[in-house]
Amino acid sequence: MPKAPQPFVLEWADFDIEPADGHVDGPTLDDVESIVLHLADCTSGFVILGVGDMTYVQVAIKDLDDPDAGLRVEWQDGDLDKHFDLAEEYISPDRAAAIFRVFFQNPGSIASAGPWKPMDL
Repeated sequence: MPKAPQPFVLEWADFDIEPADGHVDGPTLDDVESIVLHLADCTSGFVILGVGDMTYVQVAIKDLDDPDAGLRVEWQDGDLDKHFDLAEEYISPDRAAAIFRVFFQNPGSIASAGPWKPMDL
């Protein structure tokens, strides 16, 4: 019998504007996009959308000393050996939200959402 899809978990923390941190089990796409776009108004913080133990996409302020430098998006596919960084110079809030949308709609299709480069963790 096929395994039922695991529910998503949305988490965010270290925002300097309310809501500063939070956790939502089973978020809607609107929840996900809203909190990713909210990060753009902050000077610190990160957002993680996960499914399962070690499969997730995350976004953070790229440079805490220069919040206008854009965002950094990373993706992990099940274990630390499959951790990737989006290989784009500047990532806008809308671009980050679009990547989260792809992951939310089908985590297996996240590879198509960018050029990704492997990260050593």
